[in-house]
Amino acid sequence: MKIKKNIFEPHFEKLALEEGIEVEKKYESASSKLITFLDMADYNDDLRVKSLSLKIPYKNNIICVHYEVGDIKLGTIESAFSEINKLPQFDITTRSHFKRLIFRNKNILKVNSKKEKFKKRLEKLLSETELELIARKTLFLPETKSINYNIKTEFSLSFDDNLEVLMPLISFYKSLIDWSKE
Repeated sequence: MKIKKNIFEPHFEKLALEEGIEVEKKYESASSKLITFLDMADYNDDLRVKSLSLKIPYKNNIICVHYEVGDIKLGTIESAFSEINKLPQFDITTRSHFKRLIFRNKNILKVNSKKEKFKKRLEKLLSETELELIARKTLFLPETKSINYNIKTEFSLSFDDNLEVLMPLISFYKSLIDWSKE
């Protein structure tokens, strides 16, 4: 049985090696073949990776990275914060294409928070981690929400340069954990 590699696997394996953790992989049979009615034919003789997951420990927190790479192509990164180290409620969305045409100088990633100082810090962090730049030059459209003590980012992996976004997102989450401990 042959296992087909996925384009994200080398990046996950490199990150896992750096962090000293294991990559969790789930497999599914590769796309179906034309049906022939031959005896002893194996129609699922190879596998492809369906999902890749990492659980990165960082300062008594866990950053969970999950890529669904089968037919869906969805990335999710999340982390739970303790009640003591919670951050203000916020969300990060993307501006509509229409607004982007009108307000060319505005950031593509829009931060919403009732705490203005925290909002400015998040906008600066998005710029420092280059997430704003990636969103500006590709179709990277993340949705980040903080609910109670959890922060979760979901995004489609169906855009050019989708390999660039993993490390900046993890850096973003590590910075959020650092802030929560201040």
